[in-house]
Amino acid sequence: MTTDTTTADAPADDVATRREEARARLLDQLLGHDGQAALNPDGLRVADPTFTGHGCPLRLDLGDGTRPAEPHTPVAFRDTVVETGTYTWLFPALDGYVPGDDLIEELGAPGGQMDLNPPLPFDKRQCAELGEKIDDKYLAKPPKPSTAPAEAGIPAGYTYLGQFLDHNITFQADVTFDSNTIGDTTNFRSARVDLSHVYGLGPKTQSFAFYDNLDVGKFWIDPNRDYDVPRNPQGVPVIADPRNDNTIISIQIHHAFMLFHNAVVDMLKGSVPDVALFDTAKQQVVWHYQWMILNDWLPRIVKDSVYAKVKAVAENKEAPFLLFNPPQDKPVALPLEFTTAAYRLHSLPVEEYRLNNTTTGHLFNFRRPFSPLRTEQVIDWHQFFVIPGATQQPQYAKRFDRKIIHAFLQMPPPIDSPLTWLEDSTEKEGLPDGNPYQGQLYSPLLSIAIRNLRRANSFVRKDGTKGLPSGEDLAKEVYAKYSSGHDPYTPKDFGLQDFDHVPPWYYVLGEGALEEKSDVGSLKLGTLGSAIVGEVIAALIKADPGSYLSHNSRNSANPWKPTFGKDPGTFYMADLVRIAGLV
Repeated sequence: MTTDTTTADAPADDVATRREEARARLLDQLLGHDGQAALNPDGLRVADPTFTGHGCPLRLDLGDGTRPAEPHTPVAFRDTVVETGTYTWLFPALDGYVPGDDLIEELGAPGGQMDLNPPLPFDKRQCAELGEKIDDKYLAKPPKPSTAPAEAGIPAGYTYLGQFLDHNITFQADVTFDSNTIGDTTNFRSARVDLSHVYGLGPKTQSFAFYDNLDVGKFWIDPNRDYDVPRNPQGVPVIADPRNDNTIISIQIHHAFMLFHNAVVDMLKGSVPDVALFDTAKQQVVWHYQWMILNDWLPRIVKDSVYAKVKAVAENKEAPFLLFNPPQDKPVALPLEFTTAAYRLHSLPVEEYRLNNTTTGHLFNFRRPFSPLRTEQVIDWHQFFVIPGATQQPQYAKRFDRKIIHAFLQMPPPIDSPLTWLEDSTEKEGLPDGNPYQGQLYSPLLSIAIRNLRRANSFVRKDGTKGLPSGEDLAKEVYAKYSSGHDPYTPKDFGLQDFDHVPPWYYVLGEGALEEKSDVGSLKLGTLGSAIVGEVIAALIKADPGSYLSHNSRNSANPWKPTFGKDPGTFYMADLVRIAGLV
């Protein structure tokens, strides 16, 4: 790997050592050594490395070549077809709330109420300039150092792991800001937590795209630019979901997953037949990813009391969730209260990041989106995650609150490919009356806040009315199931003078700070946001018949556990970049 800018805390051969240790645990699990029962997909025969050697590993066929039968086919063994989903309501009986565009633009314009760090002074600066430096008090640092995810704050890398998960489960290619009907709005993702945005249709279907046709079972990585994802001559990423290239951090998370998969393939070579090598590696990668999302990502952002209930239900096959229980045998319909409000975590990014020991800059100024990385832009992951054994502390995300970074209120296009499909996305108009940058022009659809709030207004309900339920109405329903200890907050609590109700996205962003009585934001979501985010993500994993949770519910005497973590039985994002060879 080309990692001349990366900090090395371990000996040069430590990557090989950690992979060999992980390989030994993996094969013990698959083969059933040391008194364990064998854990391998039905129908797959695994070659014991005891009977291989001299550079000539034993290759076994799959017997009759058939795949495991439904309905419990592991995720990696399913037919490679495009699976799509749709959208639904968590609370279809609630009325929609549609604040006017004038109120939305007043709230979400640069210099408006949501602007955390506007460039100052207002009378001498332009609203399109970079914002002021963010005070450390707004960062999601833990009160004291901890290795437990629930107590360790939100290192900056998790902001983009959260975005990576969002791209995995939802893609609204045809959404507009005017009118969207649930039955006509397709989710161009299966909504399974399955890394489909990394694997695409698999090597049998897309071997011409991003798979290695010589090294079986692997992604192809350009040997001349092994620090970046493959790209075409125009610099466009050759990956399953180009949206992951919209920031310099998210594309390197995608790259890390590709390298992690390739490392798992290497671990399995010689013990798994070539014909099953990709499928078996993918299953292990997906199951580790699912475990990490449930045990590393969610406890960092979901309120402790809510997380405990969600995790308990996720691991109990008989227990239903209180809000969301998708069926296993039908396409998944994602709740709009989740996709359009609760999981739009745009309060987490900061404007400036340190990529490595020599490169620091503004999120939008490192490079043009959808263009190749340079060697000096290779991330040192010590800067973004807590790496076991390292003394270096990472950067941190911003806390949850009602304010977001100035750069997100006037983004440089195109930051995300759907922007290029919107009419007049860069058309400028005057700022709302009373804005401190009065007299200047801006583009409303380049404000993530205005886009989020207008999108929520666009969904048509069965009775022909529009809009998501208000934050107060959603809170009333959720608080009845998850005790919050308080009544729903009001527009006055949120400082919304002219709003009749609180838009649900705005409610979720600010609820935690109100519950904690903090004027600098909260470390975690409040009760409403925690319940919707925690339940939906956990339920997606539980409802997947090929997930590790489904496997464990059918094999309680011999459950699957992660094998690639520094500590056996665990797996965190820091472990992924370690196994991938990036630290």
